[in-house]
Amino acid sequence: MKMVSFRIQNYRSINDSGWVDIDDIAVIVGKNESGKTSLLKALWKFNPFKPEAYSLDREWPRGKRKDRSLDKPVATVKFEFSAEEKKQIEALHSSAKGVDGAEITKTYEGKYAYSFWPKEPSRESELVKQIEKTFNLIKIDSASQEYKDKFNTEKAATSKQISDKNFIAKETTAILSSFAAKLDNFVNQNEPKDKDVSVQVKQEIKVLTDELNKPTPIQRLSDTVHKWLPTFIYMDDYKIFRGTAQLDQIKQRKDNGSLTDEDKTVICIMEMAGLDLEKEFIKGGQKDREQRILDMNDASQTLTNEIASRWSQKKYEVMFQADGQHFLTFVKDADSRILIPLEERSKGFQWFFSFDMEFMYETDGKFENTIILLDEPGLHLHAAAQRDLLERMKAYAKNNQLIYSTHLPFMIDFKRLDNIWVAEEKDNLGAIVHKDWATADKDARFTLQAALGLSWSQSLFVGQYNLIVEGVTDFWYLKTISTMLEAEGQVGIDEDLVITPAGGASKVAYIGTILHGQSLNVAVLLDSDKEGQIASEQLVNQWILNKNHVLMLGQILNADYQLAIEDLFSEEYYLGFVNQAYAKELGKTKIKLTGNAQKLSIVERVEIVLKEKGVERFNKGRVAKRIMQDLATKKLSDIPSGTTDNFKAVIVAVNKITETWKKTININKIL
Repeated sequence: MKMVSFRIQNYRSINDSGWVDIDDIAVIVGKNESGKTSLLKALWKFNPFKPEAYSLDREWPRGKRKDRSLDKPVATVKFEFSAEEKKQIEALHSSAKGVDGAEITKTYEGKYAYSFWPKEPSRESELVKQIEKTFNLIKIDSASQEYKDKFNTEKAATSKQISDKNFIAKETTAILSSFAAKLDNFVNQNEPKDKDVSVQVKQEIKVLTDELNKPTPIQRLSDTVHKWLPTFIYMDDYKIFRGTAQLDQIKQRKDNGSLTDEDKTVICIMEMAGLDLEKEFIKGGQKDREQRILDMNDASQTLTNEIASRWSQKKYEVMFQADGQHFLTFVKDADSRILIPLEERSKGFQWFFSFDMEFMYETDGKFENTIILLDEPGLHLHAAAQRDLLERMKAYAKNNQLIYSTHLPFMIDFKRLDNIWVAEEKDNLGAIVHKDWATADKDARFTLQAALGLSWSQSLFVGQYNLIVEGVTDFWYLKTISTMLEAEGQVGIDEDLVITPAGGASKVAYIGTILHGQSLNVAVLLDSDKEGQIASEQLVNQWILNKNHVLMLGQILNADYQLAIEDLFSEEYYLGFVNQAYAKELGKTKIKLTGNAQKLSIVERVEIVLKEKGVERFNKGRVAKRIMQDLATKKLSDIPSGTTDNFKAVIVAVNKITETWKKTININKIL
């Protein structure tokens, strides 16, 4: 079961976060006190490894006291089912066929409410719909007329009650049971045949009520889905184990019900090593030190073996020592020969070690089917180590899903700008989470601005006049055709225009906005597809860029259907290089495109055909390299005229914007 989105309501600073989508990894950015921690903690309590109740007194939003209620929702999570899970769901009941996912809400009281999409299974027992029909078949033939009349009168009244209750199973059961209890009042106790009929009717009613009390289809589905819920794991600095602990103090806090997060981590580590807090507390007051040393060595080896066999991402060797109530942990990683106290290791190492222990403990060493929630990871790591942590987190998310909060620029993955959400406090709304980061206040935008600025300083060149394109293939094609036009004495792209590939439509909006914020002239060129339209709306509808500076390929070529940069080439020309690039996978087969060219771009149509041939992922970069090699040997006259005209139209549109910028600058100089 995979989480696809979540929503937090009525929790601390959050009145309603709004829906937050997640694939494998999502990052929440924002300044301190923006609601990031509240968001993660509320989500963690949805289904933690050990029960953690929501507290109406301490966690209900301030200023809304009149609205407080245990039945108010806190966390609502949407899940989608895997193909195997759908098969199991269909086997539960025929009405569950076609159910793709569930929306589950947890209230302050700790109760879960389930709904399913795109349809819901039956909320009623099928038997309930047959009650009246079956009930009316119960007849008395051998009883006296007086008894028959009383029986039929009572049965009619009961039948009406059942109809009025609209087949609610619980109330229908009560009505039938009441009817059965009244039967003896009408039976002539001196007539055996009447008594026999009474027993028979009671038996039939018992069968009905037993069946009615069985779970309805939606109850059975809800119970099954609840067993599938992933475990939510939360980690912040307060759960880091520093390496030393006083066992008597931990026991005292445990007895008082006031364990700290660090205490819980210590107990978790001890349990994995086969140590029991209560027993070690007792041993701390005994004189047999030799046996205790042996126990500590055995526990050390036990935990080291557990780590070695279960968690391959980081190799540790652990050693425990104890002196009275003083418990000490030594840890070394695979790259070191020295076993030193954990408390003398860096805070970054302590964080890694503590989380690995927590992760192993709460998944029973399986490292899967969890939602990992990391609050400000990497705070104590230097920049390079933060980059390493990003890679480590990808390993954590391999068979899980991971959400982390940060305000650190180096904790942003430049390859995944599409999974960034902004948390910020809004007047009268409380803390909200959204993707329109371009409209957020400057503090909320700082992390992304700094991160992108660092990225550009390492890899991008910008100028006074900038064109942002979706990908490097767009850059290759435009620059190459422009050079070929100029070689023939025709107009190419303005030489003062700097073209920057963003690495995807979703990143065009980020980069375009930041460059514009640096008082640079910016235009963007987007494919006419869903992703391109979303990026356009982010840039235009939020008043970041003038709509005339956001160019869509479809608009340039007067086409009201989806176009990608690859559609500027003729279909025959492009398809020839697809067949070359995938000759190994296709063998002697040459693919032909299907689908409506007026609705899908050529890239989408190629993807469909290749999947039918067993190629799961179409890498258009492989095709682009072959096209670039071919164009290097061609003259402009060798290219189909339609292709040349398409690229000319794009270049004219881009140059027109550049000319406008230059005229404006010249006018300003004169003024």
